[in-house]
Amino acid sequence: MKHLDYREQENWREADDTIYQSPIDIPLTSIQRQENSRLIIHFEDRVQSDDRIIGEQFLVQGNLRVDGTVWELERFHFHDGAEHLIDGKRYDAEIHFVFQRDDQTLVLAVFGETANTANGIEVQNIYDEHVNAEGLMKLIPDNRSYYRYTGSLTTPPLGQNINWLVLTSAIQISKQDKAFLHADYPNNYREVQDLNGREIDFFPEKK
Repeated sequence: MKHLDYREQENWREADDTIYQSPIDIPLTSIQRQENSRLIIHFEDRVQSDDRIIGEQFLVQGNLRVDGTVWELERFHFHDGAEHLIDGKRYDAEIHFVFQRDDQTLVLAVFGETANTANGIEVQNIYDEHVNAEGLMKLIPDNRSYYRYTGSLTTPPLGQNINWLVLTSAIQISKQDKAFLHADYPNNYREVQDLNGREIDFFPEKK
């Protein structure tokens, strides 16, 4: 399938899109520290791949519990090159887990950092649907501290407000994983967008 062309991303916006766009560069000097928060994620075993214009999506059941509120997992996908920056730093990859609750959407973002010792999961196994719930948990870092802000999806449509949780810690991915992502859909990241006065909250992990 022909995928979205990231070289044309300047043409993605519509006139009525929200001014609060994603991704953003998160400035650590101006984040607002909040009370400690507990984030619990659960995956089911079965993963099904679905190739779409926005790239390969992985359909899986599960849920996310954030301080008593439960969001239902719809899908997740990978970006070759992180979309969010942290004080100008771009990680090697970013994973987006897309959740729904009523008519609202929440995206949990996890950074991937290339290392000689990876986290024990091969990305290609996910593309081949050879992964279970235990394997998927390796995509989530042990430290569940996160940044929270309001933004948009990072692929069209860009109109609605989206709840974003960006984990502060990255998982390690192998050089082979990084090469696989690059070969599948190279540089599929949107450039960072203006903050437009938004505040970013920081929630340390509640033990």
